[in-house]
Amino acid sequence: MMSEDAKSPGPRTRNIIENQLFRRQRSLKLEALQRQRTLQGDDDTDVDEPFDKTQIVIIFTEKAKLRHCQDVEKIIKEFGIQTTLETVGKTEKYLYLSASLDTLLRLADVAELEKKTTTGSMQKFNNGCISDFLLPGMGKDQILRYCEIPVLIKDVIKPAIKSYILKGYIEDMFPLHDILYLDRFNWNLKRSHLPIEDIRNYFGSSIGLYFGFIEFYTKALIFPAVFGILQYLFDLNLSIVCSFYVVWTTIFLELWKRKCAGYSYRWGTIEMSSLDKPRSAYQGQLKPDPITGKMTLHYPMRYTYLQMYCISYPVVLVCVVAAGWFALYQFQIEAEVLADFGADSWLLYVPVIVQSILIAIFSWAYEKLATFLTKLENHRTRSQYDRHRVNKLMLFEIVNNFFSQFYIAFVLQDLKQLKYQLMMQLLIFQLLCIAQEIGIPLMAVLRQKYAKFRHRDTVTEEEKLDNISDQPRYEQSFYESGLDAYHSTYEDYLQVCIQFGFVVLFAAVAPFAAIGALINNVFAVHIDMFKLCNIFKRPFARRAKNIGAWQLAFELLSVMSLLSNCGLLFLQPNVKEFFSHWLPTVPELSFVIFEHLLLGLKFVIHKVIHERPRWVRIGLLKADFETSQALKQLKKFKAETNKMS
Repeated sequence: MMSEDAKSPGPRTRNIIENQLFRRQRSLKLEALQRQRTLQGDDDTDVDEPFDKTQIVIIFTEKAKLRHCQDVEKIIKEFGIQTTLETVGKTEKYLYLSASLDTLLRLADVAELEKKTTTGSMQKFNNGCISDFLLPGMGKDQILRYCEIPVLIKDVIKPAIKSYILKGYIEDMFPLHDILYLDRFNWNLKRSHLPIEDIRNYFGSSIGLYFGFIEFYTKALIFPAVFGILQYLFDLNLSIVCSFYVVWTTIFLELWKRKCAGYSYRWGTIEMSSLDKPRSAYQGQLKPDPITGKMTLHYPMRYTYLQMYCISYPVVLVCVVAAGWFALYQFQIEAEVLADFGADSWLLYVPVIVQSILIAIFSWAYEKLATFLTKLENHRTRSQYDRHRVNKLMLFEIVNNFFSQFYIAFVLQDLKQLKYQLMMQLLIFQLLCIAQEIGIPLMAVLRQKYAKFRHRDTVTEEEKLDNISDQPRYEQSFYESGLDAYHSTYEDYLQVCIQFGFVVLFAAVAPFAAIGALINNVFAVHIDMFKLCNIFKRPFARRAKNIGAWQLAFELLSVMSLLSNCGLLFLQPNVKEFFSHWLPTVPELSFVIFEHLLLGLKFVIHKVIHERPRWVRIGLLKADFETSQALKQLKKFKAETNKMS
């Protein structure tokens, strides 16, 4: 935070309500300007034109002197980036970055962005033959997406100014929100689906895939929700319940793979690999890349494996054992309360409520530990880092959230208590999620209103206004710099994954869990979108070809649900008697046979449904064919040139 200065405003405002009022006023001004230009027939100027706007704002700390700011500006200009340096008082220094269309297309060529060609295939962008990427009715200014422009600028300048960041001269660097574009994400009751393409174009493929997944998952929940009602009304046989959830979870996950492949192909991320550009926190020595020959960072994998198997996973194992012990200790407390106060006492609810709250606290603490351990492992790409981090987290979360249910179901074998424990934990989990999604932002608003009451507004001096070349840009930068940074979709995926576990792991005794999840998700997805647009700074876009390790987490829960529901089926007295009559020596064999039949059904569905749609496979093969043909033509041209010379 910037300290207060006699000739500058007070500490940077963090008032969400003020920010929204400012955005709305600014949006109305821009819309009025756009209508005015439309009436005047000015086709050469477009308010939505992204290349004349400030894309990134760099905020300098109070420690930074004017010469430091000018040095950073000089370095950035060497890359062809347009800059505007504004010194607003002693503690406010802003550097606004933008770029021309030609510069951005050149950077896109260097970044090798995948773009659709006139032949319909996806190819790496080549600025030298730009006509190949101009689809019918498309101009050069439509090749790049909104989300790609700030990232292209950031990726080229950040390594050059990294020393100034480490020395503490640069406080923050973030892309500005596009106020008119945000109106596309307003809650519209007439809209039957989310604007996924607009979300991707603005926030990037990583966030776009999250909203694509949550929308697909929410629609898929309609089937178990309806089935749960039928299960309750008609008391369906548990073998039917087990079979339904095996089929539903498998089809849901396989169809999502196909939909995800379609997204990633259209967005040019389907061929991302572990050899992609290293993440910013990756450490290593500069060595020639074995593929491109360029100097890139390299770190011996043996050190990463040593960290993983000798430090990270032993620590994870200790945390998992501790979480399991805590769950068992909760049953001991319940037994003592039952012995002291009786079965009708309201105090019996206390241990379950306390455990549910502590589960959320332990999850938060363990997430910090898992992040720290994964950073030490020093994975090369962001996808590798996220995958190993999620693997650690899911192992702990499964034990932390579901160990007590497994203990009740298969050790105590008390289905009545299992149903009570499951519904109570699900209810508290959903309430905590709502508190996190809504309560924390509302508390922030109250805190900000209180801070505004305690600190009187400072009127900007006339001499300060003289230093500001664009007051609306300054106001927007000032307000958005006070918003919180959006780090990743981890928290959102984790909530959905745990919710999925509550829905499927013990569906035999919780038919209404899917209905609760469906209702929660309908509102949660709009809350997530509101937070992205209003509570957080606009994040730099991240590329992703799928949901990564979360896909494996959902598939693991799917297999666990098969085993747990089959186990609940064979705990039924009538089922035990039936198989004991037919297989008196080995009644457990019937469980193995039925469970393997369902696993076989799951495997068949997995093989029948291809993970990529046919049009995606054809598109990839077509791109490979065009690449090979282009290479042949290039070799032929070189040979003819050499022959003529």
